[in-house]
Amino acid sequence: MAVCMWFTLISMVGCLRVLSVDYHASNSVKGQGAVHVALFRYQAADEQRVRPHEVENPPRSEAKLFLSEPIGVVFSQALQSELVRSGYMIQESSLRTISGVIARFYLDWTKEMERTFELKVTYEVQSNGRQPFSWSCSFVKSGTNMLAEDAILIKAGIADCIARFLLAAQEAQAL
Repeated sequence: MAVCMWFTLISMVGCLRVLSVDYHASNSVKGQGAVHVALFRYQAADEQRVRPHEVENPPRSEAKLFLSEPIGVVFSQALQSELVRSGYMIQESSLRTISGVIARFYLDWTKEMERTFELKVTYEVQSNGRQPFSWSCSFVKSGTNMLAEDAILIKAGIADCIARFLLAAQEAQAL
């Protein structure tokens, strides 16, 4: 039964690929204290342009790329691992919460010689009794037109935006 459902889904959407993003923390920022990371919202899924697992792509593309987990979950988990690597403790009961919106999670593979990944994220840090800190990040990078390059581009974009966010939040004394 499940096999029939997959065949039906594939025939409805054209070429379907599922990608697992095996993210490993890599930043060199140092910090301390407790923080809670809320689930990041994926704007394209909220607006029903794509499904929660689906990467945005050009409308003329017949192929669909899905992550093995919802994009908001992938991003939240990556942020948590970067925070732990930096020295922060992840605690749901923390008075400091990081949340955000992924406004763009887009992969264009329609160009003949390259693939381009675009990411745009807005972060918000809420601390008990303090003005919220908000910060946005954009990332655009092209790579070779190879299927294996997709996960590399996605991980590079996530790592870059998180590292720049951590630095900006520390500079603003929000973390």
